[in-house]
Amino acid sequence: MKSTQNYRFFNWARNESCSPKNYFQPETEEELIEIIRSHPQIRVTGTGHSWNKICLTDGALLNFDNFNKVLDLEIPKLQVKVQPGIKLWQLNEFLDKRGLALKNLGSISDQSAAGAISTGTHGTGINYQILGSQIEEFWMIKADGEKLLIHKDQDKELFELAMVNLGCLGIISSVTLNVVPAFNLHDVTTIRNFDEVIDNLDELVAKSDHFKLWWFPHTENVVVYQYRRTQEAINDSRLRQWFMEELVSVNAYRLMLKIGTLNRDWRRNINKTLVQKFITPLNRIEKSFKVFNVPEPPLHREAEWAFDICIAKDLLRDYKKRINASKHRINFLQEIRFTKADDFALSPCYKRDTIWLGAYNADNFGWEDLLADFELIAKQYKGRPHWGKEFRSVGHDYLQSVYPRLNEFNELRQKLDPDKKFSNDFINKVFEN
Repeated sequence: MKSTQNYRFFNWARNESCSPKNYFQPETEEELIEIIRSHPQIRVTGTGHSWNKICLTDGALLNFDNFNKVLDLEIPKLQVKVQPGIKLWQLNEFLDKRGLALKNLGSISDQSAAGAISTGTHGTGINYQILGSQIEEFWMIKADGEKLLIHKDQDKELFELAMVNLGCLGIISSVTLNVVPAFNLHDVTTIRNFDEVIDNLDELVAKSDHFKLWWFPHTENVVVYQYRRTQEAINDSRLRQWFMEELVSVNAYRLMLKIGTLNRDWRRNINKTLVQKFITPLNRIEKSFKVFNVPEPPLHREAEWAFDICIAKDLLRDYKKRINASKHRINFLQEIRFTKADDFALSPCYKRDTIWLGAYNADNFGWEDLLADFELIAKQYKGRPHWGKEFRSVGHDYLQSVYPRLNEFNELRQKLDPDKKFSNDFINKVFEN
């Protein structure tokens, strides 16, 4: 087992860091149990793809990069068992070689499986729930080092409480996921007038298997992504992928962002230029995971909240109006996605079909003001913050008002971890007055 002293941890966005007393990279469940039994304060990180302080500790920090194996594959049952540190891109590739796939994914594939599950990571598609809904069962190591198996049917109530767990009930040691036969996505991407799209939002969301929007602030257009599941043959070319997804989406985009730092008043026109990239409609068929996942974005700041879909039109019109009337100069897309209601206690989609609205900025300039304004809107519309992204002005009292089972989860936390071994300041802010 690899152990490092005097380690400095930075999250992916490099906006949060800590100096744990011990930094471990276990490779086996036995090593993991030994660490849990011998350390009073523990947090876990996968890729560090959370923008807030959820991973931070001055105790022991565990990284699962070496605890990332596929443990079992039962093709007749369409189930795969994995260690918690496997990255989604690794799992995607493993499944694809065997004619299988995850039924839904988010935009980023660098996250670890356990990290994505524990923070309520989601994709888009009004008939599809968050990523954790694909779990059949998982093993968790409790604070006393004992193993606990949680099955979605046999332990239904416990499963619903523990699935989105913020890493504060115990440490996941393996996950069994339900998979599906591999499929392709027919991706039709266009630009349309923002107000026109909002007027027809209900129809657009309903008629696509997976639907999302990118709005570049200070513009009147929105990028519309419509994905249809299909077994039709792939027609996308490697040349187009290289040109658009590497040269344009990565290199040219980063260049435009750097130009926008020279004079922030230029950002309005830069955003208009970026939207023009989509003026020629994209009509392609490609493997599902290649369409779901986008090229790795540049480092940026990010907040995202979940809202009842019934207020989607009012929310989006209000957000656009306030941003355009403000002094903000935003240099990054704002992403809008949709997911199905679920029964998981700490899921932002608990008991309501959901629209997700993300506020993003590619540098720190004006970020704190943007975040504060975004949270004012979010709380007005009774939103729920994404557990892996930035939020400032909400603590236990607000979260309790929008998560009906927050206290029930906290009772389970106190039962499984009475000495708060798996807590930190972030966890305490969520669960304590």
